[in-house]
Amino acid sequence: MKFSKIILVVGVVALGFISCKKDDPGINMTGTWEGNWGFDTDVPSNPEKWVLDKNGDMTAYYNGEAYAAGTWEADGQVFKAQYTPVGATYSYSFKGYYHDSPETIEGDWGQSPSSTDGGTFVMLRD
Repeated sequence: MKFSKIILVVGVVALGFISCKKDDPGINMTGTWEGNWGFDTDVPSNPEKWVLDKNGDMTAYYNGEAYAAGTWEADGQVFKAQYTPVGATYSYSFKGYYHDSPETIEGDWGQSPSSTDGGTFVMLRD
């Protein structure tokens, strides 16, 4: 009888843990982001727009024209992307951090495989 009560208590406690499990869907970074990038330590002042698709694809725009395509991913607040300008044989990599107030992604960029030898960028959710 005592063994049955222990099994029952363990089962109830386990059920409590399962039912109270936090369901964290992560940060949704999909959508349109607009901002600037800069060379080296210059303040970012060159405009750029990104469209981040749910499937991990991205398109970069300059003056309303798509000029690069690539992929992106996020792991918590860490953002990584890589894109190749249209017709180019090289690509650029980006690594930054998401901030929620205001919604921004800030970080460094470089010519792939480096994400740090080009400069910095700041993107704001549109």
